Amino acid sequence: MRWNIGRADTGDMGRVVWSVRRGESGQFDAPEIMAGFRSVDHEPRPGDLLVLPDGSGPWRVVDRTFGEQTDLSGNVLLVELFGA
Repeated sequence: MRWNIGRADTGDMGRVVWSVRRGESGQFDAPEIMAGFRSVDHEPRPGDLLVLPDGSGPWRVVDRTFGEQTDLSGNVLLVELFGA
């Protein structure tokens, strides 16, 4: 599944704000490639593919973790470049 949040309106966006980081599973301190990401449809799960608003990707979600609230920086999506 691919998402491009640049085409979404805010009514369709997910409720969780994510820090998107490029790293391996469990590496939640990996370098951030995007802050403030919201999914178009549902919250991304490992194995999902996404395209970031800057056009980069597709990225495959390899792991995720949630903070205590939906807008905290503790919400992290770990991704790897798909097909690289």
